[in-house]
This record gives sequence, structure tokens and C-alpha cells, in this order.
Amino acid sequence: MSFVDGLASVLREMNLGELALVLAAVLSYSLAINSSYSSGLRSGAASVAFASAVGFTTLTPAWMSAVVFLALAVVAVAAVAGLAWALSAVLGLGEVRPTRTAPDSAAVRPALPAPARAFAPNTRAQPL
Repeated sequence: MSFVDGLASVLREMNLGELALVLAAVLSYSLAINSSYSSGLRSGAASVAFASAVGFTTLTPAWMSAVVFLALAVVAVAAVAGLAWALSAVLGLGEVRPTRTAPDSAAVRPALPAPARAFAPNTRAQPL
């Protein structure tokens, strides 16, 4: 059995539980490498990714092909992240730009709160 035949047999023989474990592993890995989340969430996501990957490889009959399949999935996620980083670098989206402030000569005054308006009874005296 060749390498490609082994991967094809793993994909053909997957059931719903194995697919769910692969999905959980890949999504958790994506969260774990994202630096915009807190370290606690990233650590938990890495643990879930590891546990899901171990569960997937133990449930799959050909564990060697399952490991290769997970490695290819991780490489695919890394490739997408690398392409997104390269595109943002080419477009200049990664630069931090200073915020613009108003010049000192044109001081900006804060807006005064508007008086509350409501229906009020007419208190002026009415002629008879």
C-alpha cells in the first residue's frame, strides 16, 4: 500500500466520531496559535487539540496514516496563516499608525449635554 493509498483509505473509512475529532483538533490548533487570545484560552485550546489528535489516531485503524493526515492538516493551517501574514505585509496592514489629534490652535470643545425635553403641561394662564 502506497502513501497516497493509505491516506485515501483513512479518509474513506472515517466515521462521524473521527471526523468530529479531526475538526476539534484543527479548530483548537487554530485557536492555540492565535496570539490575540489570552494565554489561558490558548493553553486550553492546545490541550483540546492534543487530546483530539490522540483520540483520532487511536480510533483510526491505520494509525500511521492518521498521524500523517493530522500533520498535513497542521501544515495546511500554517500555510493559510502564512499567506494571510504575507498578504497583510504586502498591503501594509501590519503597520501601527499613530492616531491623529486636533492641532492646539483649534481646540475642540466637548459638546454640552442637551436639556431633557418632555411633554409638560402648559402653565401659562389662559384667558377665559
